[in-house]
Amino acid sequence: MKMKLLLFVCGILSGTAEVFHEDLAINGCSDSDGELMYSLDGEELWYADFKKQTGVEPQPPFVDHASYVEGTYENAVANQQICRQNLKVTREATKGLPLKRDPPSNVVVYNRNKVELGEQNTLICHV
Repeated sequence: MKMKLLLFVCGILSGTAEVFHEDLAINGCSDSDGELMYSLDGEELWYADFKKQTGVEPQPPFVDHASYVEGTYENAVANQQICRQNLKVTREATKGLPLKRDPPSNVVVYNRNKVELGEQNTLICHV
């Protein structure tokens, strides 16, 4: 059985006590695919489209948004090379380790929508 390993690195930054923002960068890779994305307050600001070999700013044109500097896509490509090298090192370091088979720790049941008295709702069970 061939095992696929995906490596993700995330970072979160925040502002001052007066204004709080969540700045997220996700960099991930596998042997055949990659991902690099920047977001602010849950809104995707920029991502690398490695198939089209370009950076994409997905905000609609009516939004006043910040543009990323020239070379951001090239930096994303370099980060993918680093990620794949780290993936290779991780595979070598964990080669021969037995697969750990842990049973699920617990069952989680939650509602799909906000609970309103007298209204039907769907329960979701995650095992």
